Amino acid sequence: MSRLAAILLLVALAGCESTQSKSARLERAAQSAKHETGLSITREASEIAVEGTTLLQTDAGAATVVELVNRSKGSLVALPIGIAVRDAGGKSVYANDAPGLDASLVQVPALAPGEKLGWVNDQVTLAEPGKAVEARVGVGAKPGPAELPVMEISDLKTETDAGGSLAIVGTVANRSQVAQKRLVVFAVARKGGRIVAAGRAIVDELAAGKSTHFSAFPIGDPAGARLSAAAPPTVVTP
Repeated sequence: MSRLAAILLLVALAGCESTQSKSARLERAAQSAKHETGLSITREASEIAVEGTTLLQTDAGAATVVELVNRSKGSLVALPIGIAVRDAGGKSVYANDAPGLDASLVQVPALAPGEKLGWVNDQVTLAEPGKAVEARVGVGAKPGPAELPVMEISDLKTETDAGGSLAIVGTVANRSQVAQKRLVVFAVARKGGRIVAAGRAIVDELAAGKSTHFSAFPIGDPAGARLSAAAPPTVVTP
C-alpha cells in the first residue's frame, strides 16, 4: 500500500469513528428522556387530589386528561402518575406502565401550592374501545423549591395547518431565570364544562427570559371550545 493510500485509509476510518461516536451520543440523549424500567407507584401522594378524568377517542387516536390539584402548602415536583383505561366490563385496555415510555407520559413535572393542572397523555394506544380512566399520583423523590419557575402562556387559539389539521397554538414564555429542557405544554379544550379535546406540545429548550411559539395537535375537536394551557417547569433550580 502506498503512503498516500494509507493516509486516505486512516482519514476514512477516523471519519467512521466520528460518525459512530455522534450516533452514540444522539442515542444516549434520546434514551435519557425515557422511563426505561416501567412505571411503578408504591405510595400515593396524599397532597394531590384527582378531581376528574376524561377519555377522548377518535379515528385519529386516543388521549386521557387527568385534572389534578396540589392541596399542600408547598410545591411538588417529579410526581409519577399512572393511568389505566378500562372497557365497559372493567378490563384494562391501556396502562402507561410499559418500559421505554417518554418521561413526560409518566410524570407530572411540577405543581405549585393550590395549583390545578389538566395533565394530558395523547399517546394512548387502546387494545379495545375504552370506557373510563383511573389515575394514581405517586410521591415525588423530593419536595420542590419555595417558588417554582413561572411559565406564561399567551395568544392561545386554534389554527388550521397546511394539511387541514386543527391545532391549538400559542406562545410560552419563560418568566424565570432557570432555563427549561423538554418543557411540556398541556392544552385542553372545553365546551359546556366538558373536555372535548386535548393535546400536548414539547419545547426542547427554552432559555431564561425567552419565549417561543408552540403547536399542539389535539385528540378531539377544539373548534369553538374554551381553551386553556399550562406548562409546568421541568427544571426547577439553576
